Amino acid sequence: MIKFFRRIRQTLLTENKVSKYMLYAIGEIILVVIGIIIALQINIWNEQRKTENRIKAILKEVQKDLEEDILKSKELFEYYMERDSIIQLAINNKLTREDYLASYKYDLIWLVADAYHLKIHSNGYQSLTENLDDVPEKFQAVFAPLNEIYTYDKYEIDKFDTRLDKITDRMMDDLAANKSWFYHIPQDSITDALIDYYLDDPFYKNMLVIYSNTSSNLRFQVELFNNNAIRVYNQMAEFTGYPAEYPEHMPHHEIDVTTSLKEEVIGNYTLVKFWNKDGVVNETKRPFTLQFNAGCLQLYDVMNDYTHDLYFKNDTTLYAKNIDALLIRNNENQVIGIKGNYFKEPFEMIRNED
Repeated sequence: MIKFFRRIRQTLLTENKVSKYMLYAIGEIILVVIGIIIALQINIWNEQRKTENRIKAILKEVQKDLEEDILKSKELFEYYMERDSIIQLAINNKLTREDYLASYKYDLIWLVADAYHLKIHSNGYQSLTENLDDVPEKFQAVFAPLNEIYTYDKYEIDKFDTRLDKITDRMMDDLAANKSWFYHIPQDSITDALIDYYLDDPFYKNMLVIYSNTSSNLRFQVELFNNNAIRVYNQMAEFTGYPAEYPEHMPHHEIDVTTSLKEEVIGNYTLVKFWNKDGVVNETKRPFTLQFNAGCLQLYDVMNDYTHDLYFKNDTTLYAKNIDALLIRNNENQVIGIKGNYFKEPFEMIRNED
């Protein structure tokens, strides 16, 4: 190619065609410049592709951190829900002397002497913040929800987690300092004085209330974290292509959600019944709204200013981290209500007429 252009130049000079030679020279310069620009652009595209792949890898790391923490939070929910049910029995004097002599006695004795901890993993998020200047604009939509998770949500969870540690430490220290029978517990010696304390002592009942309130606050904050984490996880999945198959504990739409299906379910609802853990039916007229936003259905509790994220398993079944529900339809196939379970406790909602 170089020899070809050289021959053209020599021919023009030999034939003394100076003007044509100058035009040719200018054209050759333009071609060289265009070649340089194309080479530079290709280099820029290559660098952008490398940067994008690096940021995708970091986002995948964030997703894997969230997977682990969301799974851990499920264990936390189950731990404190079970404990709280026993605490309510103790506070309401429904535990007996026989309960403290039974095989599960240590579950009762150490009821508020231990805690379950959730330490949110943030290595992926830290890597992302260290590369903020390189993040492509199309990925920047995840910054706001991730900041909420790793600043506000993490702060609140750590706060109540630390508070529970202080409660359990105080409980153990007070028992060791004030109860002569404390050292007998590891020796499997359950004395009458010990049982009387757990059945009747007002200080112990106070500690039960404090522990229950704090663990309830922790569960609430962890549920907020779950909603935010699952939502941003699904959002990042659109960018990264990860995971190829969703882990079982990660809620997501299992069908393609059509516009018509969205329109069928969104609207105003009223919670008319819910059953508590003792099977007691509570009737109410609590308002809710159901909208499609941020890639999921959002059930908004108007009175408590709280939003539950929901996902479609199919065109009749909704689910979330702690909710499973069924759309109720009339003979004309119109959605007229929702029935389901929240933390395994049944509820029933009706759709308001427009």
